[in-house]
Amino acid sequence: MSHVVKIQFVCAVIIFMLQNLKILENEYKCRLKMNQDPPYNKSGLYCSRNWDGWLCWDDTPARTYASQSCPRYYFDLEPTEKATKYCGEDGQWFVHPNSSTTWTNYTLCGINFKDKLRVMST
Repeated sequence: MSHVVKIQFVCAVIIFMLQNLKILENEYKCRLKMNQDPPYNKSGLYCSRNWDGWLCWDDTPARTYASQSCPRYYFDLEPTEKATKYCGEDGQWFVHPNSSTTWTNYTLCGINFKDKLRVMST
């Protein structure tokens, strides 16, 4: 293994560790916020506040799309785009049919990733 490859590997590991540290930090802040925010007090069904592994989501009225900026702590995500999460008419977060788990739509977050890779490789 050449020195360049070793350095690239070490840099990749450091970036990975920093990203994971940022995720843990944001999860901690989210859990604090979820515990400190007052209970949902509007009438009707709603989806409960939620940490999805990347972002913190507030209580959301049924039949509503919640959205927020994509996370900044991943290089391959575009923070100017939006992630969305749907609260169904039953007051439950949308469950993806393939995974049978609640799902947040991050597809727009990676929209410029190929452009970034192309610029980096030139």
